[in-house]
Amino acid sequence: MIMSTTITLFSLFAFTTGVHAMLHSTAPKPHILFIAADDLGWNDVGFHGSEIHTPNLDKLANEGVIMNRTYVQPVCSPTRSAFMSGRFPIHTGLQHEVIHPTQPYGLPLNITTIAEHLKSAGYATHMIGKWHLGFCDTKYTPLERGFDSHFGYYVGAEDYFTHRRSDSVPGKTATATTVETHVDGLDFRNNTDLVLTMNGTYSTIAFAMEAERIVSQHNPSVPLYLYLPFQAVHGPLEAPQHYIDMYSDIQNEKRRKFAGMVTAMDEAIGNITEVFRNRGLWNNTLMIFTVLYAMHTYLVRT
Repeated sequence: MIMSTTITLFSLFAFTTGVHAMLHSTAPKPHILFIAADDLGWNDVGFHGSEIHTPNLDKLANEGVIMNRTYVQPVCSPTRSAFMSGRFPIHTGLQHEVIHPTQPYGLPLNITTIAEHLKSAGYATHMIGKWHLGFCDTKYTPLERGFDSHFGYYVGAEDYFTHRRSDSVPGKTATATTVETHVDGLDFRNNTDLVLTMNGTYSTIAFAMEAERIVSQHNPSVPLYLYLPFQAVHGPLEAPQHYIDMYSDIQNEKRRKFAGMVTAMDEAIGNITEVFRNRGLWNNTLMIFTVLYAMHTYLVRT
């Protein structure tokens, strides 16, 4: 069975439901490329008339299916828990807020993730990018939740170039008193090992390079599940200068940087899909692009 390649902005529950049905089918299994953006808004892609250049996403949208009437959670961890589990966040205990770096919990360990389901069906499962579903114990991290490999980071936000998180984060004492804890450290990992050699490499580029490596080395006879939740375009607003310079006509500095971030991500997506084509995988690949949660307007307003 040849699966048509699609680009969708859609309910994450629809995808998990579809995967469940696919796993119980006797038809040949497609490769799955699931790419997610952080904080991307409706007016931030070319096929919606934006001033931001997204030629690769525009091409995918033109060739695929766009699903516009869909809903996600307003912040990160709740939406990711819904996608990973197929359950509304109220059933995972992650409905309230994001998981901060100092908080000792995550996606409940009694939940079977979509990666575990796919792995049991014979898929090679790889994750690249942002996790944000808990790391207080290794049991909560990607390699223990169904992924064969993980290249990326655990927390919710960090510097795109140094891959460090350095700020004060909220927390609560045993008496429920709100406190702030200063966090400062490197969070960039190849499986469980810290990556010490990529200081200065923009994360969008690093993630695309890793995706290209995985696809290039993959055995085409084995179904592939590649989950790539980009850091982009979440704050902080950072991009290589040549992407920012493409938007010198945008007066608002924040919007100009944001536009550069979007175009860098679009270019990365184009590079990844090109490798799928070159490897002869594309015509049997279900490709999904979605936004995990709503755009935070404070990042780009004047």
